[in-house]
Amino acid sequence: MYVFKLTFKSALHVDSKGSGEPVSAQEFIHSDTLSAAIALAWAELFEERSEEFFLNLPFQVSSGFPYVKDVLLFPLPCWDVWAKPKQEQSEKQEVKQRKKIKKIKWISKSLFEDLLNGNQLTSQEILDNAIEGIAFSQAEKEKLADLGEKFWVISERQRVKIDRLGLRQEGGLFFFGLQFFAPGCGLYFLADVAKDKLDKLKAAITFLGDTGLGADRNCGLGHFQLQNVTKLCLNLPSKNNSWTILSLFNPDPTEDDLKNLTQYSAYNILERSGWIVHSTLGRPPVMVFAEGSFFSAQPKGRILPLLDQNIREKNKLNLSHSAPRDFRAFALPSQVNTGE
Repeated sequence: MYVFKLTFKSALHVDSKGSGEPVSAQEFIHSDTLSAAIALAWAELFEERSEEFFLNLPFQVSSGFPYVKDVLLFPLPCWDVWAKPKQEQSEKQEVKQRKKIKKIKWISKSLFEDLLNGNQLTSQEILDNAIEGIAFSQAEKEKLADLGEKFWVISERQRVKIDRLGLRQEGGLFFFGLQFFAPGCGLYFLADVAKDKLDKLKAAITFLGDTGLGADRNCGLGHFQLQNVTKLCLNLPSKNNSWTILSLFNPDPTEDDLKNLTQYSAYNILERSGWIVHSTLGRPPVMVFAEGSFFSAQPKGRILPLLDQNIREKNKLNLSHSAPRDFRAFALPSQVNTGE
């Protein structure tokens, strides 16, 4: 398992909700978007454009999460990760603490390892070291003191719609969401790939960095540099009773039934949609489990074809494949206190 760290040369716009609204931008990249972008870059470089290639990708990736210097950030898991306070709190103190806890979206690698190994977070200590919705250990916070408290920002810029003649359209003002990273910050993702395919994956990601990721690539957005590739060192439990996913997940009908998978579990569900590249045709919506969900059995997932040959011919789409989306589960073993 490898860690790919990306340093962005320009602002990034990824509408991970598939809303089509330009003002909508998200601070990380869902795995299906990232996998599709890498697959298209791979296909372009190595001329592997068949349906068979896109349905059996030689790599698997997690979602693209933020990092701050050497600290990798992970999404806050869906289960109850907070330990009960050692001292009794007044109702006012409890409400205030809950409001702070709700703001935590990301946790550092060391805290994530603690959770995977069955520990819980001490709320007050964690909240004291939190920065802008990110939970760090005290040692990590001290190392990052020189960066300030803004590791990335989502801003809006006003833009103007123009017609094909270059004239402004009536009522054509709109806002466009952009993500900017502070120096030393960016996005990373985890990847499983055979050793003999690693160089090809590096080449595809380098090529993707030159062509851009997300929207408005022809305007210079989303360009990045592959900073480095390292092996993932993660302290995983020796025995586990569950699996936590770091990607989107849509179950394959051939894998364990959902009753067994969700015997004890906690999850969020998202609807994934969007647009087919180089067309005005939307993708059919797909319901998926979100990052940070955990399950009582190991989830597998699938690469789901979305447009069959008849639809492509009817809409005159110049595609050699069915625009599949990768919903395989990038899962890590975890030890969760289920109360049993």
